[in-house]
Amino acid sequence: MPRQSLPIGTYGRITSKRQSNGSWRATTRYRDDDGITRPVHKFGPTKGQAEDILRKALTQRSGGRGRLITRDTKLTDLADLWLAEKVLQDGITEQTLDLYRMEINVSTDSRANKDTIKIKPALGNLRVWEATTSRIDAYLKRIVLNGHREKARRQRVILSEMMSMAVRHDAIGSNPVREVADLPRKRQKPRAADLETLTGLRAQLRAWVDGTPLDGVPAYTYGPKRNPRVLDVADIELGTGPRPGEALALRWSDIDLDSTPARMTFSGTIIRIKGKGLIRQEWTKTDSGYRTVVLPQFVIDTLRRVKAEAVANELDLVFPNRDGGIWDPHNFNRLWRQARGEKFAWVTPKTFRKTVASLIAEQYGPQAAAQQLGHANDSVTKRHYIDQPTEAPDFTAALGGLAR
Repeated sequence: MPRQSLPIGTYGRITSKRQSNGSWRATTRYRDDDGITRPVHKFGPTKGQAEDILRKALTQRSGGRGRLITRDTKLTDLADLWLAEKVLQDGITEQTLDLYRMEINVSTDSRANKDTIKIKPALGNLRVWEATTSRIDAYLKRIVLNGHREKARRQRVILSEMMSMAVRHDAIGSNPVREVADLPRKRQKPRAADLETLTGLRAQLRAWVDGTPLDGVPAYTYGPKRNPRVLDVADIELGTGPRPGEALALRWSDIDLDSTPARMTFSGTIIRIKGKGLIRQEWTKTDSGYRTVVLPQFVIDTLRRVKAEAVANELDLVFPNRDGGIWDPHNFNRLWRQARGEKFAWVTPKTFRKTVASLIAEQYGPQAAAQQLGHANDSVTKRHYIDQPTEAPDFTAALGGLAR
């Protein structure tokens, strides 16, 4: 029967032999991570010391011959290795990487809140084997109790992928984050705007553009005039249902007003990258976000008027800022909050997406609404965008038997 191989990471019987100079040599065989069994020996002044020195060397050797991550790797180092791996991953955007870094590292911005919970200062000194399910579970619950549910969910995703990386490197046997308790999610019924609300909102937007004082917003008296394009962007969002960044990223080359019917393609979005500023990203948030939609007549009329008044800009944007550059979504949202006033404070650009989804779903079904909004399937559309109850089939024939 052939001799059984040593399991990887273990060693055989230790033998000791006295040398001619009086010292002792302790020897054994060790099977490395590459599957090769190699002789290992160490010297000491006595037999016991030589064997102790050898055992200590074998312990260090079992920590990983050429291994990048071990059970003793600190989470600070694991986070850096995970981020480095993410940079090389296909399809991940710089914006997403910035979001990951923001949750892991302490901000160097002097204006940042120093008490914000980050992964490195909170967990970074733990070794991989010390990052147990109970510790991570308590950490995430603390974030939730501080009122930051979305932050807890983001950090759970990051920690889960970090520990999954440790599993792939055989530093631990299983991912401790998988058994963490589900984080509570705030459920909110989708609320679309009805026709009466939209009529009142449009009237208020026009009054704001004209400089009329509104609730909480004084009348226009000096400085740059109020931007009428806020009303035009609202028309595009209400008539087609794009994400705000997709609407501001529209180019004239994406629009065909002369085709029958007129069409518009959403092919990019506006994002901010740390160190670079605003850019027009040449793809949408998701693959399914790259879509062509048919335009209703009021959107066609708005676009024809905007095109007649437009001044050419380098990026061919339909809605540039006053200088012909990219219109910052944050600046647009600030103007939108002023224009809608307190009366319509609940109406956001996302409300328009919900309105579009609800109207289309009512006539054509949730899958059609998902296609219009750029969702991969209708599960997200039904959960977060469609403002209508699920309609049960007509079961009256069966239920009629329950009559008295």
